[in-house]
Amino acid sequence: MTTQYANNDLSAHALPQTGFIRRYLLANALGVHVATVDRWVKSKSMPQPVKLGEKITAFDAVEINNWLAKRRGAI
Repeated sequence: MTTQYANNDLSAHALPQTGFIRRYLLANALGVHVATVDRWVKSKSMPQPVKLGEKITAFDAVEINNWLAKRRGAI
């Protein structure tokens, strides 16, 4: 028997290990509002996003995962 997840799909909250993560997906995965991510960026308490295009900004997945590991005390 498989367990089905409706709108709370666990994979929706999993962060990729490589590549880039858009701001709204990062906020969703961390369980915070996008404005909170913006405040953390402004205060430089988290890795800074990179510009991928004129209107596209994202976070490096490796940097975010390392930052989360440090916050958890794993590194």
